[in-house]
Amino acid sequence: MIKDWVLDQFYLNEQDWEKDLASLPEKIEVLASFKGKLGNFEDFENFFKFEEETSKLIYRLYGFIHLASDLNLKDTAKASKNQQMMLMFSKISQATSWSNPEIISLGKDKVMSFVDKSDFLKAYKFPFEKLFFQQKHVLSTDQEKILANFGPLAQTPTSIYQALSIVDAKDETVELSDGSSVVVTPSNYRSLIPTAKTAEDREKIFGAVFKRYRENKTAFAGVYNLVLQQKAAHYRSRNHESHLESALFANNIPTSVFHNLKDVAYENTALIKRYINIRKKYLNIDKYRTYDRFIKLVNDDTKYPYEEALQIFLNSIKDLHPEFVEKQKDAVKEGFVDVLPKDGKRTGAYSSGLYGFHPHILLNHDETLDSVFTLAHEAGHSAHTLFSQEAQPMAIADYTIFVAEIASTFNEHVLLDYLLANAKTKSQKIDLLETAIDGIMGTFFRQTLFATYEYTASEMVKEGRPINADVLSNIMIDLYKHYYDIDITEEPGKQYVWAYIPHLFHTPFYVYQYATSYSASLKIYDNIKNNKPNAFDNYLSMLKSGGSDYPVNQAKAAGADLTDKNTFLAVIKRFESLLDELEQTLAN
Repeated sequence: MIKDWVLDQFYLNEQDWEKDLASLPEKIEVLASFKGKLGNFEDFENFFKFEEETSKLIYRLYGFIHLASDLNLKDTAKASKNQQMMLMFSKISQATSWSNPEIISLGKDKVMSFVDKSDFLKAYKFPFEKLFFQQKHVLSTDQEKILANFGPLAQTPTSIYQALSIVDAKDETVELSDGSSVVVTPSNYRSLIPTAKTAEDREKIFGAVFKRYRENKTAFAGVYNLVLQQKAAHYRSRNHESHLESALFANNIPTSVFHNLKDVAYENTALIKRYINIRKKYLNIDKYRTYDRFIKLVNDDTKYPYEEALQIFLNSIKDLHPEFVEKQKDAVKEGFVDVLPKDGKRTGAYSSGLYGFHPHILLNHDETLDSVFTLAHEAGHSAHTLFSQEAQPMAIADYTIFVAEIASTFNEHVLLDYLLANAKTKSQKIDLLETAIDGIMGTFFRQTLFATYEYTASEMVKEGRPINADVLSNIMIDLYKHYYDIDITEEPGKQYVWAYIPHLFHTPFYVYQYATSYSASLKIYDNIKNNKPNAFDNYLSMLKSGGSDYPVNQAKAAGADLTDKNTFLAVIKRFESLLDELEQTLAN
């Protein structure tokens, strides 16, 4: 079985990549030459045709070097080429910064008349509707050009963060109580902690991975402050009320969706503390630490090699809609999944989807049960991409993050039920119930905690208050105390957990969407399980809809109304019922 990416759908070698990269500046000049001409129908249509042609080339260039670079972030040559691509993105943004103001200046009626005259432009109807909806936040041509000139700086925090956390970071070797030594990395520490023989060993392992954040706290805080200040400058320049409102506005997501989620999670932390107490009692832990969440309630040493994990996932979905199953299988084809951890490889997991190309999945498979769920999760993303690209033209194929996580967490619900139904022993059932509960702990509560953190930090910037490592840590200290009743200052480096979460640096106001999507997917899955009429067809329609509507509308059409607080409260009820079942199973 091929367990590495094969990137030849993009290029066979770097020489061909270099050749195409060299052709980009000329194409960028052509795009810029349309300025002032969009009032003419032919030029208007040709601009978007040429923009699509250029975008397809950019996707090919970016896909090849971005994915290759992520396989070894320590490869400075590939990192340099990836940076070249980032600069090209900035140049394109600068060269076309005039386009939205010019389209708006034509007026909605004229633009829509162009759409009516062209089969090609019909795909742009919703994007144009979105643009005119956003009109009050689109600036003049000169102002847009100024903002575009700052485009290269947008990637600076990401580059510095990766350098601090991965490229220049040193993995620590710790000596354990039995005299053995182990190298601790961000990829393996979760699997090392459950096998540690003592609380002291667990603390050593945890402290080793968080050492880089503790020792570089000032630098990480400076980078995060840069992220916050950049976003503040952006929302103020575009006349938004806040960072949150700016982040949600483009997709017409009511801020009430965010606040309902935040409030429901914050008001129901008693269940978290109940779960921690169950764990403390069963595991006989006197002082519970946050990293003790990695200790399993049962000593299940089952390993899930990738081949087995893949088969389990495919078995879990085999009785679902045939079209759904076909796309999931396509998503995990050999050559499109990079499976194992490697030195310098980007940590975590993701699915990378670029229009016109089969999506790629990055894993750091460690043979745990969690890694089986990660595979199902990322397969959901890739299948979503395949559905969308097959059904939608390029203009509206790109779906939002908001609905993206519905597709991934839906797969997790399916996998969990399959595994629970096939549990053969009490230990297996306990293990799976724990996994289900931990899924809600991590996806719903923990991600909402992080979302609350970044909301609090962004509001502090709005109020003109200083941002530093102590300020950011104090936000986390307070939140962890409220959510978990744990003092994280007693754990080595845990108060700098804000520096550990890459999404906070790379994609602000992203993490809350894990929780909203989890809530939506649970509702959709319940509809399907309960044989609600047209439930699966409605879900497939959402997967195929790409970016053809606002995400809250897409979720609602699929069966989940995220403007209704009860959608989030349903997760709380599910959490409580799982706790009840776990306690009963442990007692028997």
